[in-house]
Amino acid sequence: MAVASPLLGLYCSLVDLELALKNHFWGGGWRRGHRVIEWVAELGEAALSVHMENCIAALQCTALTGAAAAVAGNSYPDLRYLRHADDFAGTSTDQQLQAALQAVDDVKNALRAQGVAV
Repeated sequence: MAVASPLLGLYCSLVDLELALKNHFWGGGWRRGHRVIEWVAELGEAALSVHMENCIAALQCTALTGAAAAVAGNSYPDLRYLRHADDFAGTSTDQQLQAALQAVDDVKNALRAQGVAV
């Protein structure tokens, strides 16, 4: 997915992955949560799941308390509150966003190889 903003690309890619996983596991039925990390591991891609989680956790967002916090892999919508280095010195960079996006793309490719419609 070629998107000008790495943040937008990452967020959209994670939404796409979540919906594909929910469709795979539950036939498109509604399920609570955004536990893409757990679901990817359940499909036998534990190493890729851990790598994706680490890349996402390297990003910082603003927590409910107002303090900086790591983005939780199983709560990726926290990306909406990303603290970018352009606004908060020493926080998330475009390179980190690109690394996380690549990790998601690697997961999608592995799942496609298994026959998961991602």
